[in-house]
Amino acid sequence: TQQHATARADQILRETAAAITPRPTLEVYQPGSGPGPCMVNPNDTSDKRVQVGFTYWLRGISTQDNTSVAEQIQRYWNHKGYGISRTSGFGKDAPNIFGVTPDDFLISLETSANGAMSIGASSPCVWPKGTPPPS
Repeated sequence: TQQHATARADQILRETAAAITPRPTLEVYQPGSGPGPCMVNPNDTSDKRVQVGFTYWLRGISTQDNTSVAEQIQRYWNHKGYGISRTSGFGKDAPNIFGVTPDDFLISLETSANGAMSIGASSPCVWPKGTPPPS
């Protein structure tokens, strides 16, 4: 259900943040958080499934700690069995990591132009109430 997907996305990110030293404060990035239409086929408006995503700014981390924090996140995600599909920017204190969990949530760590980092998770497409609506 949408409720389960929301809880799972939040759990992935909170557990990730808890594995980082120094421990960041999580600040919701509102435009990147909440439910949205399923984007399997953007031209198909009949698909009533949704995707749920959360993005949190990692506050309280200095830019000189970005690479160290990103390495911790990558180790944690590897330990959890999450697949890492792409990394970049580690040598420039502007790390980015993209991957997927075994239950198909997309995960990311991204560094903005000003050096602030955010982590995100988005669900696979789900029916809001868990099953397709009656036709």
